[in-house]
Amino acid sequence: MKALSFLGTGPRDGYQPTTYIKHDGSKSCETHLFSEAVAKLYTPDQVIVFITPLVQKDEKGYLEYLRKVLGPEFSTRDIPNGNSEAELWEIFQTCTDAVEVNDEIILDITQAFRSIPLLVFIVAAYLRQVKGVTLKHIIYGAFEARDVETNQTPIFDLTPFVELLDWMNAVNVFQCSGDARPIAGLKGVGNIKDSLTTLSEALLTNRTLEAQQAVSRFTRQLTNPQNLSRQPAPFHILTDQLKDTYQEMSVNRPNENPKESLKAQYVQIKWYVENQHYLQAITLIREWLISWEFLQTNPEDPGWLGSENRESAEETLNDRFHANSTKPLDELWGDCVDTRNDLAHCGMRDQNVRRTKRAITAIVNLFDKLEEFVQENLR
Repeated sequence: MKALSFLGTGPRDGYQPTTYIKHDGSKSCETHLFSEAVAKLYTPDQVIVFITPLVQKDEKGYLEYLRKVLGPEFSTRDIPNGNSEAELWEIFQTCTDAVEVNDEIILDITQAFRSIPLLVFIVAAYLRQVKGVTLKHIIYGAFEARDVETNQTPIFDLTPFVELLDWMNAVNVFQCSGDARPIAGLKGVGNIKDSLTTLSEALLTNRTLEAQQAVSRFTRQLTNPQNLSRQPAPFHILTDQLKDTYQEMSVNRPNENPKESLKAQYVQIKWYVENQHYLQAITLIREWLISWEFLQTNPEDPGWLGSENRESAEETLNDRFHANSTKPLDELWGDCVDTRNDLAHCGMRDQNVRRTKRAITAIVNLFDKLEEFVQENLR
């Protein structure tokens, strides 16, 4: 385990001695330099202290003191003062170079200079993502919050705020793709995790009826105050956004409610198009049209999911299309089958193969026509 620490020149009269109390209250260390407290309270294998030219020229003897009290576990890395963007990038590179893949690290920002504490947070996020490091702690010795009477100084563990970056990344994935699995995998999400994972996986694998049931289960959980009280603070901010995204796809028993299921499927198709899941969109449009055809002559029929009934409805649609029917449903079917077949064969055809952009445009245009059809016919 490595501790990465920073050393400044301190105030004019130097850093003052105080008794630092470990963040969990288990130990204490009296010192004027927090790097010493890091070594004695957290017992890393190495303490790497980053020093600027100002520190190297300083005559207070801090470096000599740390070398003496920490011994062979102590080493330094030279960094610039951070007076320009180029120097900040150099600091960033030096920090990342000090860490190997899969290291365990402690980051100390107590006596860092100017904007370096903010930079350290970014370094922490980068190292976790790129080098797979385990961030044990980001610590800050809050001298300004010390008990003046006892001269005891608390150490704050700021690691949870780095975990907030995980939430930011997960939310970004959700907003860009609609995939909520990264949110479900975050620390503290608790019993909502399984429902949210099932929902996302069902949507991404086109398990339409399973998705409708998963949404129903998930939205019920979101309205349960007891469930929400167990969730971490960042999740509460997302609650309304998750509801708005999914709730119109909710059907409790879709097998028994074909009309409600078709309404929810349309919302799901729209979600696919908006989140650029084009293959799922065209696949579900095809199944939606087959369901619609069957239910026109067999409304509320529980057999709308039966394979023979669906094959019969598909044959009817094909027959009318080949007979050059100009009914909106039949034109939708013709456009859908052509585009769907093109994509289903993965472009492995020597004729009628659309380029990717043309295929996407065809799906978007088809959805626009489906949207018009739904608004006119499904109430």
